[in-house]
Amino acid sequence: MTKHVPGRPARTPLGEAPAFALVVSFSIFVLARVDMRAGTASAALLAVIASAGWICLGTEYPAKSSAPVAAALLVVSVLGFLCINAQITRGIFHTNSKSIEASGVVLSDRRMGYTQTALIRVKPESGSGPRKIARGVKYVLKHNAELREGDIVRFQGDIAEFRRAGEPGKFDEFLYWKARGASASVNTRKIEVTGYEFGASRVRHLLGERIENLLPRRVAAYIAAAWLGRRDADLAELHRHAGTSHILAVSGLHIGMAYAICWFLLRRLKYRLYVLSAVIWSYALLSGASPSALRAALMLQFVIAGKLLGESGGSFNGACVAASVMLLWNPWIFWDVGWRMSVLSVLALTSLFSLDIGSLAKYLISSPVMWLASSMQASRTFGFVPLAGLVVNFFAVPFFGILLPAASLLSFPALAGLPGGKYFAMPAEICFAAWERFSNNITFLIPQTADFSYPMVISGVLIMTYMFARACGFPGSRAKCATGASAVFLAYLIWYGAF
Repeated sequence: MTKHVPGRPARTPLGEAPAFALVVSFSIFVLARVDMRAGTASAALLAVIASAGWICLGTEYPAKSSAPVAAALLVVSVLGFLCINAQITRGIFHTNSKSIEASGVVLSDRRMGYTQTALIRVKPESGSGPRKIARGVKYVLKHNAELREGDIVRFQGDIAEFRRAGEPGKFDEFLYWKARGASASVNTRKIEVTGYEFGASRVRHLLGERIENLLPRRVAAYIAAAWLGRRDADLAELHRHAGTSHILAVSGLHIGMAYAICWFLLRRLKYRLYVLSAVIWSYALLSGASPSALRAALMLQFVIAGKLLGESGGSFNGACVAASVMLLWNPWIFWDVGWRMSVLSVLALTSLFSLDIGSLAKYLISSPVMWLASSMQASRTFGFVPLAGLVVNFFAVPFFGILLPAASLLSFPALAGLPGGKYFAMPAEICFAAWERFSNNITFLIPQTADFSYPMVISGVLIMTYMFARACGFPGSRAKCATGASAVFLAYLIWYGAF
């Protein structure tokens, strides 16, 4: 047992990372309400017991400030449960294919299987039919028209509920679109473009066209992924086989690079923190406001707020705060694969760097830890994860951390329409081609993959739980107890069929 040193404040979960208990309680509440079909009171009770048990298990020497912090945490949790429950209740509705006629703005348009689907934000004043349209409601249109982001369309169709998955592990249309804020699906009978709205969606479309037409092929694909969140199919396949798909998803790496560059360029500006806030949120919206981008933007916003207030907070606790806020904003985002992988990965990385081990050791095990954190969800979703990622990721993050900003800078002459501007981007094209050869060579040498299995999930959960416990201030013996408790809970979920 760890001995408490008199005069030195004891590390406790409430003192080190109170937001971790909050995100755990919100996640369990959402899981119980949606997956286990539990009642509101039962789900809330289960969530409170789990978070309170975590706090009590990790608190060996309670501090004097523990009581007010615990009370505040309980109040926030209860208010959060009410907010989340209202959104879940409102999100589950039943319809008898009621007709709708309205106009809205195209936020995104993509092909899913054999169907072209567009996410539309409906204009409230345009709606007609039996169902009143509230401000900001989003629908998924299934259509066969030529649409572009930012187009204003007038459509008619029948409202239909999203399809649910027949069994765990299968694609669930309901949860997929709910995580993106959509209310229902519309089978369109008529659709026409009536104009366009010059906003973030339109800027994405126009900038995407210039990137595709003016830059070399590889540079265009990587810049479109980094700036707009668009994935080239061939590039996505290459990174998927190398275990580096996170490079193409706008996340903490990309938001962090934008933050670091702007911090350096604006270091002499008096109000640079306010400008940085505007920059990171503009970038997050321009890139499509993906869950991983929003999570990273929120984390950095908390860092900026701490600097403005003269306070500093732990990165692990900051990641938990960001995840909690996102669950309050849209609890359905819990079921988004990208959000889960992003949150697990950043919690794993921040908890790793909070451990009392050498910097070299942290760097050496960071890639395996990140691989394990993401592979639990990735193997469940995609069926397998490549073992080559254990090696490739040692080099991917520093390589792209340098090359993506450099490629962005070299792309500006071409995008600005300067004569011969395309040739400025050729050095980046050569570097990207060299990376592809390196990545392909590693995957050739290490072709093995790890398929989804319960031993992988169990081992990953146990390792993550121990790291999270240590980041929350648990003594070593109590961190092991928490790991054992999570093993029991995981066994229950597997038995119940939640996996």
